[in-house]
Amino acid sequence: MSSPTTTSLPQPSWPQLLRVALLGTRQSGEPVPAVFDTATASTDDREKQLLLAAGTLALMRRAGYQPPVVATPAPVPALPDPVPPLGPLGTTCLQRMLLDAQHPEMLPEYLQQIAAAGRRVPDSLLPYLLRHAAGSSETVAVLAPVAGTRGRWLAALNPAWHTLLAASSASGVLDLEPWETGTLPTRRTWLRTRFEQDAAAARALLLPALPTEPAKAQEAFLNILADYLHPDTEPVLETLLRARGQEVRRQAAALLVRLPGAALVERLWARAAPLLTVKRGLLGLGKITLEVTLPTTWDKSWLTDGIEEKNDQYAYYSGTGNRATPLGPSAIRLGNLLALLPPGRWTAHLGVSADDLLAAALASEWVVPLLPCWAISTLTHQDTDFAAAFLHLWLHQRPTLQKNHADRNIDWAALTELLPAATRQQLLLKPMLLRVRRQEPRWTDDLLQLPTPWPHELTTEVLQSLSAKLANSATLERFHSDLYQLTYFISQHLAPAVAPADAPLVETTLLALPEVHSTFQNSIHNLLETLRFRAELAASLEER
Repeated sequence: MSSPTTTSLPQPSWPQLLRVALLGTRQSGEPVPAVFDTATASTDDREKQLLLAAGTLALMRRAGYQPPVVATPAPVPALPDPVPPLGPLGTTCLQRMLLDAQHPEMLPEYLQQIAAAGRRVPDSLLPYLLRHAAGSSETVAVLAPVAGTRGRWLAALNPAWHTLLAASSASGVLDLEPWETGTLPTRRTWLRTRFEQDAAAARALLLPALPTEPAKAQEAFLNILADYLHPDTEPVLETLLRARGQEVRRQAAALLVRLPGAALVERLWARAAPLLTVKRGLLGLGKITLEVTLPTTWDKSWLTDGIEEKNDQYAYYSGTGNRATPLGPSAIRLGNLLALLPPGRWTAHLGVSADDLLAAALASEWVVPLLPCWAISTLTHQDTDFAAAFLHLWLHQRPTLQKNHADRNIDWAALTELLPAATRQQLLLKPMLLRVRRQEPRWTDDLLQLPTPWPHELTTEVLQSLSAKLANSATLERFHSDLYQLTYFISQHLAPAVAPADAPLVETTLLALPEVHSTFQNSIHNLLETLRFRAELAASLEER
């Protein structure tokens, strides 16, 4: 048997081989990479050609094969950028973040500030910024305004950066290769960029493919779709209610109920409406009482409405103190319904205010799941009236919430963030000042509910309370939880909460303290260094 005659080896085409392998030799119209003589090979042997090509290319790479350099036209030079770059101080700050890995968590916020100031990243740092952005979705989200024309030019030259700034090729034609053959992170970045450029076109591309994607991909793409919901997504989301992955089904239901006029909302409401009624006092006066009827049976029709038979998402505890027990299946089903339906639907149906409804829920034997699942619904539907009612409940009924185990099942910080900063400040400032002065339990955690930066009055009170704690920190040796709580608060939360004008006050106060426990010394040093660096970042934006 004669051996095949080899020809001169062309440059191996790994991307082409990958595309053919992923799409299938019958579905793909591309030829198998010709790394050996295929002149006598039958077109029916494409599977064999593919395997031989894969083995040959792998062997060539292991042997260190380097393809011949082919002369290519020099790239067209980048056009001049009319946006001025940062000055020397800003360049130094970026170098510290990108090259020295100092305060990388501040980079996305700083890039937003650079764009707002009408500046851009200096050309010399663009390669480092693009390399960093390739592994940071937070940076990608704020990259385009500060990269400038030179950044887009560089991204077009490097295949690893193509998806960072555009979904189109250098010729202006839509480049689908990252979407069709890329890894999940690459496809996610490409899709996010495509949605930002043309949401309707991105939905037209995503929706037909979504039901056939693997569960992990479906979860990732639904997270992006959540920011670009449109009525035309309803049929596909209805299909995903029957997906194999439980998390996919949950995501699909949570998105469907946000669509105006969605059929799922009406199906859920038909199940839920008879379960809650209110009983009023004599002559309709006084407090209302909430009467709850638990759903008793479950069949597969519930699953198509987004209600699981078993759902560990609502594995809450009801009761008080040590008598708390896990919720039963019927209570969990009720929680499912409440978490999906718009909370405002209940106030309209029952004829009560959000404050009265939550107060009645707190007094009910079914405070769990009522309150935690209405909190989820408030976040899902971005209902600011209910968010304010929850905040009012948190401020005035915390002992009762804690007693009933409802407090720990609610994301109070997320609910608070639904409210405008001015509203939060107005509602929370005075209670926070009082708690800080008294150093009540979890006072440092409570401060996280306030918008930042804090007003000067609150910063002063916090510094006084911290000074009192740190000056006597030797006594904290016996209380490891206090040590941990204060250390974490100083190192993670204090710096972003301090207004730039109050940074000198913080530094003066902390440096004037007598010797503190060694546990805090490193945290205080890092806090002061962070505040100084923030001051440099702010100054760099004013530099000309």
